[in-house]
Amino acid sequence: MAKLWARYRIPAIGGALALILAVAGYQGWTYWDAQQVSASSRGFDAALALLDNDDKKASAERLAKVSADGTSGYALLAKFQEAALRVELGEQKTALKLYEEIFRATSDPLFRDYAVLRASLLTIETASLDDTKKRIDSIAAGSGPWRVMGMELLAYASWRAGKKDDALKLYAQIDATPSAPATTKRRATEMKALIEGGLTLTNLKKLPAAPATQPGSMLFPAEPAPPSSLLGPADAPILPDPLQSPSP
Repeated sequence: MAKLWARYRIPAIGGALALILAVAGYQGWTYWDAQQVSASSRGFDAALALLDNDDKKASAERLAKVSADGTSGYALLAKFQEAALRVELGEQKTALKLYEEIFRATSDPLFRDYAVLRASLLTIETASLDDTKKRIDSIAAGSGPWRVMGMELLAYASWRAGKKDDALKLYAQIDATPSAPATTKRRATEMKALIEGGLTLTNLKKLPAAPATQPGSMLFPAEPAPPSSLLGPADAPILPDPLQSPSP
């Protein structure tokens, strides 16, 4: 034993020290991470508390800080909420930029595609059909939870571009989709009837803007329909909490 110790004492002591340092480092990182999450949580709560006083501008600025400095889950929530507030404040370009940042920085297709659709809602009245298709074609043709919402936006954009038959086909597909929300199916049925009845974009521009018809939520804030638009509030499934680890 004495000979073995004399021969291997340096590696043995080094290994023991490495193990101790590794455990201490992990514990230190865990403590630091918990402090970061706690700070992000307090910042996020403080930003939302400003909404109780209807101070949307200050809340948006505080959320911007959380999205820049916070941990990943809180940063994502903060950016979504800030984008919704920017829309309410009339800062459409800033909101569009935020949704595009989410798309570029988020690997989860559930959140990434949702950001694409929210951005498309902001541009659909002014963008060309080709630009809208580039954004949402893959979503509307896929099998994800945003498929129906993508189909509705694409149908509306097709009708605005004068592609009546394409729009009717998409609205019919929505109506035939079992998983489509009842309100979306109702809008699809109404749009089909209006289009078949001869409604044109010229007629639509003479109509007043439609008010928002459903209350907002964290990730699905209500937004007034733009002028000369027949799009109602988006029907979307409940997103998983990005602050939690994904479950099986």
